[in-house]
Amino acid sequence: MQCTVVLVRPKYPRNIGMVSRAMCNFGHTRLVLIDPLCELDRNASKGAAEGQQPLRECVTYESWDDYAKHESDGPRIAYSRRGGRRRPVIDIDELTEWAPLSDGRPVSLIFGPEDHGLSREDLQWAHRTCTLDIPGPVKSLNLSHAVCLALSQLPKLKASEEVRPPEPVQQPDDDLKRWLTALNFDISSKNWNAFYALRQMIMKANPTQKEMALFHSIIEQTLRKMDHTDRPGAEAVVTNAATKTTDQ
Repeated sequence: MQCTVVLVRPKYPRNIGMVSRAMCNFGHTRLVLIDPLCELDRNASKGAAEGQQPLRECVTYESWDDYAKHESDGPRIAYSRRGGRRRPVIDIDELTEWAPLSDGRPVSLIFGPEDHGLSREDLQWAHRTCTLDIPGPVKSLNLSHAVCLALSQLPKLKASEEVRPPEPVQQPDDDLKRWLTALNFDISSKNWNAFYALRQMIMKANPTQKEMALFHSIIEQTLRKMDHTDRPGAEAVVTNAATKTTDQ
């Protein structure tokens, strides 16, 4: 299974290096950093020890939007210790039969910053959010330990050996916001609103590019129809057309 480790806003160079080392322990080399809050200095190299390749070849993006423009649309699994009604977290065992893991696309494992973990906004970019099974009383893990434990659980997941070329991610954010605003939904709340709820449902479904293109077409046609009926005289035109159809 091809795997990419994604670190969101990591704060400590040594931790990034230790993640690189853990990746090499399991034979994975692709490391992605999103908005890192530190430089990859000598401490990062020391932390990597003999596992320098992921660190040396890591890719950095300034934001999630930047990430989405360049990365593949494969399954993305986020890891979070916290759960809740608006932060649904499942056990990794529940993913063993998840269909997208069998279609050959690279799998991305997403981890948050050391002090606070992934935010709700970060989780909007993941298709599934999982928790790690930690039997002891201390539930917090060093970042590299969390990555190591997550990678050790990957063999549980069934995946095809066939590898498809990556496709650019097309997120529905702008379409959804225009659509919901046109339908008079208030999406200004930063806590929870119709946009977050609908986006979360879409991400859980992990739609293909073809399905997302159809969804985009539906939104565009809805907006064009609404724009047409809002024009002066449009109601009369629609009414006359309906009357004509009835007379025939």
